[in-house]
Amino acid sequence: MTNNEESREADSGKPVPQVSPRGGSMDEEVVLKISNSELDKELHIGAEYTAMHLIPSPGAVPRIPGIDIYGMTVPLNGVAGGDLITYVNFQERFDLDVRIAHAAAAGREDMVQALQKLRNTGGILVADVAGHEFIDAMRALMLHQAFHTAALYEMDLNGEITVRLFEQVNTRFLKSRTLRTPSEERDSASYITLIYGEISHTGRFHFVSAGHPAPLVFSREYDRFVEITPDRLISYPPIGLQPGEDHADARHYERALGYKKRYTVNDLNLMGRGDILFLFTDGLTDSFSGFTKDQFERAVSSARDGSAREICSTVLDARNKMEEQKDDISLVVIKRS
Repeated sequence: MTNNEESREADSGKPVPQVSPRGGSMDEEVVLKISNSELDKELHIGAEYTAMHLIPSPGAVPRIPGIDIYGMTVPLNGVAGGDLITYVNFQERFDLDVRIAHAAAAGREDMVQALQKLRNTGGILVADVAGHEFIDAMRALMLHQAFHTAALYEMDLNGEITVRLFEQVNTRFLKSRTLRTPSEERDSASYITLIYGEISHTGRFHFVSAGHPAPLVFSREYDRFVEITPDRLISYPPIGLQPGEDHADARHYERALGYKKRYTVNDLNLMGRGDILFLFTDGLTDSFSGFTKDQFERAVSSARDGSAREICSTVLDARNKMEEQKDDISLVVIKRS
């Protein structure tokens, strides 16, 4: 068969035999045969699967007394991009009563106290993989699985999620080919920014940030965003760029950028009823965006008395009216009622 004949058969949707990379015959090796139409179908199914798992179901949102939470992701390509929102609904995901009993029997009073606090607490992770193509969506899905696997380990070990989780995730992605493009051995643009925080029924929000946009707090009383002192907004390099300075395997991951300090936890408080906390990716607003912080603030003000879902929709509508979308956009609204 000539090259032209092969090309015509591929275009017709008929199965295209794959040549073994080692040059073996068909009788010697099992090789994959798949038509272009079948491949398109498989890719479509894969895209739908990825999109479904990058956008949490309503039941995954933590139910916390006095706290209203709603989040939304808008992929640039309309299906699945590099943004991720995922929640840790401690009350639904884990049997806290059984875990407390086991910790008490083991004499782990510290673990008992940590687990007790989770009865009225919910976790929120917002992440942004560099890029907004389907391959970036796959990386985001890998982060989703790595995060929840590590969270389960943390709960078993400590009865809570600690900064160790993010140290391990950073190390895992540091040299992983997961963050590399197929055509390049080292891709300096491959990294993940993320923010993970836990909100309690008291309005206390403690969080870790890795190169992610800082959260914003809107005061219902003053009808504006409030200033947050820098010491409450400590951030670290994005995931996958620098090894932790005190990690046991740090020398194996030496980078020209040097080592990062150990993650620390920031604390914010929604002090008054109606105060609103925003977590978002840089597709919503950045230094080059036509949607400024002032415009963001005005959109929030116009919807401040609505639900978290209504506020989220209002902000995204205002953003879309201002300029054409150029990146994946994610926004989580946390309102104290």
